Amino acid sequence: MDLVFEIERASLATWPASEVERRDGWLLRHCERLPRRRSNSAVPLDPGAPIETAERFYAERGAAPRIQVSPLERCGDLDAALADRGYRIDAPVTCMRAERAALTDVEAPDFDVVVDDSPHPRWLAAVVACGGKPEPALERMPLPVGFAVAARGGNPVGVGMFAVSAGWCAVYGMRTSPDWRRRGVAAALIRAGARWAVDAQRIFLQVEDDNPVARSRYESLGFLPSHRYHYRIG
Repeated sequence: MDLVFEIERASLATWPASEVERRDGWLLRHCERLPRRRSNSAVPLDPGAPIETAERFYAERGAAPRIQVSPLERCGDLDAALADRGYRIDAPVTCMRAERAALTDVEAPDFDVVVDDSPHPRWLAAVVACGGKPEPALERMPLPVGFAVAARGGNPVGVGMFAVSAGWCAVYGMRTSPDWRRRGVAAALIRAGARWAVDAQRIFLQVEDDNPVARSRYESLGFLPSHRYHYRIG
């Protein structure tokens, strides 16, 4: 569980929210500019934290309460209590981890990968080219952050983000152009991110449970399951 909590701390430290508050055993997050679950959910720092505290926080902001039940393996009582209150499950996720060194000593597939230290216009354009939508508030991500673009023949074929905290590198926003899926783009991005993250010893990422293909790809790179979580929405 020590590694689990290291990952959770690094995850909390590397993802932006405009409002973050610690109250009654909760880490409460709200961000109108970035409508991501992670930026708008409460994390139990204490599995016995009173649910009413989180509900009041989101009611004050006119939002539905969303709880990130993580790690799920430790928060079974909280999960059951939320279910009893009518909270529905949303986005079950498996968190995976790997040693950074194992990802840097293997040659990546033949793609040109550039990692910038800010959301450069090249990266924003690549997100659109790969079928995504640039998100607001990414400039709020605590440094160091790397914004990666994989290209072939000058054309962007994949994007990703990497953020480092306390010896861990978090992987976010992985996206591959539909025409280039299953051709090694994700592997090239992750290996480039691992080489960029010189202050990290380990890397983690999250994969939604309804994406078994992505999980299989990450396993082939050496990632192992760490723990699970999901969200409960009131």
